[in-house]
Amino acid sequence: MAGIGFTLKKALGESGRSGRWKVYVSAAFVAAGPWLITLISLFALLWWGRLFGMNNDTRDLFFATVTYAMIGSNLISTTAQFFLTRYLADALYVEAHDRLLSAFTGMFVYTGVSALILTVAIQWSLPLPFAYKMWTAALTVVLTQLGLLMILLSAAKAYRDIARGFLVGLGGLFLAAVLYGLWARATGTLPNGTTVLALFTLGQTLTLAWLGGVTVRDFPGQTPSLYELAPQYGRYPELLWIGLCYALTLWVDNGLYWWSPEHHEIVADSYRLAPAYDLAKFWTFLALVPGFTVFSVSIETDFYQVFRRFYDAIERGDTLAPIHLHEEELRIGTKAALWTMAKVQAFVALLAWVLALQVERTFPDVVGVFQWTIIGSVPHMVWITAFLLLLYFDARKQGLWSAFIGVVALLVCTRVALWYDWSPGSGYLLGAVVAMVISILMLNRQVERLLYFAFYDPNGSRTRTIPPAAMPSVRLSRMGYPLVEELPEEEPGAARKKSQPRWKPGMVLPSRKERHGKNAKSGKEEESR
Repeated sequence: MAGIGFTLKKALGESGRSGRWKVYVSAAFVAAGPWLITLISLFALLWWGRLFGMNNDTRDLFFATVTYAMIGSNLISTTAQFFLTRYLADALYVEAHDRLLSAFTGMFVYTGVSALILTVAIQWSLPLPFAYKMWTAALTVVLTQLGLLMILLSAAKAYRDIARGFLVGLGGLFLAAVLYGLWARATGTLPNGTTVLALFTLGQTLTLAWLGGVTVRDFPGQTPSLYELAPQYGRYPELLWIGLCYALTLWVDNGLYWWSPEHHEIVADSYRLAPAYDLAKFWTFLALVPGFTVFSVSIETDFYQVFRRFYDAIERGDTLAPIHLHEEELRIGTKAALWTMAKVQAFVALLAWVLALQVERTFPDVVGVFQWTIIGSVPHMVWITAFLLLLYFDARKQGLWSAFIGVVALLVCTRVALWYDWSPGSGYLLGAVVAMVISILMLNRQVERLLYFAFYDPNGSRTRTIPPAAMPSVRLSRMGYPLVEELPEEEPGAARKKSQPRWKPGMVLPSRKERHGKNAKSGKEEESR
């Protein structure tokens, strides 16, 4: 996925100073597009509701519904994100471009069905109108598919189309809201919760339809089909659980406050929320977007170049001296990436703190929590960076442990903060620090033994098999997909091992003269030795 950063960085260099802001805005859309556009649309509709007479109960219900829809869609789409991204990366690597759309289509169906089942199960027993429940289910499915569609379009480098799609959806939402508001004012009708939720869902659907059209344009002539999930899970089972644990790290602390008697609030006898804590976390996530943008445009690309030089030296069969040189360069580059991300996020956190103090009178409870969570965003962003760098080294088991430890740390520290009645947000800060420290130690162990892990599979298996994206599929061949040439059934190194001479008892090394020739000069012998 470093290709995103390289494309944006190239555009940054070619656009000049006047066009750089466009590149960074595009990077922000790529890094957090669906979430950003959802937040902008959400607060725009809340402002619109106040303007046209929406009461507080309807506003609170709408906010709670969108919050739950965002969390549900995020859990499902993020669970599939690393799993699907690896399939797309393998398909691009073996130049099996015809597999891209089939992989997306399969995951599109699986996640859509999962989002629908999860939403219906939650909405079934709630005392809400049936139409409202249906719009909630539709919104959750649309947000889930938007998160996945971003992955495929990023692989196609359709960054401008991504930004345009979100702007089209936002513009369509504003137009529909204004027209409905004028009609409601003319007829004396107050906006109800179902109508407001329907407008919001239609705006997101318009974005999905635009991006879907871009997908059809960029992948012409390909027949969508369901790719086989079992081979991908059999090859990379950790990636599915990594995605789930990573998604849980974003919301597990919110869930504890929802069930806390001192902090929770029940909206419309349906949704549990902790309004002050939830809004503070939303502001904190907004403060993470610049960090993700800088990571995509700058940090990831610089690290990848050093990373590539090290492994290229091994693949070329260079001597040990240059390999050691690139190894040390990669160690320095890894530490520099962590340090740079810490400085960037610390600056953003300080700026956000100053801005939050300006609205302290309006949101006194929220700002009190935000002061803790915005400090926690610094170790949280460093932890995310260390976690992603572990995946760069294909240390999937270590990455899974890092994500799992992040969930446990946030869960335990938030629980301790509630037990001892600490300030809300302090548990998030403490949990982020614990997760960051442990993940950095794991990453440090990885980079201190680079040569060892370069020749030994960190996932615990020495065998190398063909990725599912390159495996011939009878199902796809029947639909006209070209088959990737099959490799022999035995391991790639098996034939080489058979051809190499084996050491047997009684064998002796040939003399120096026999190896280098009787007339070899002493200087050449010394150099050879």
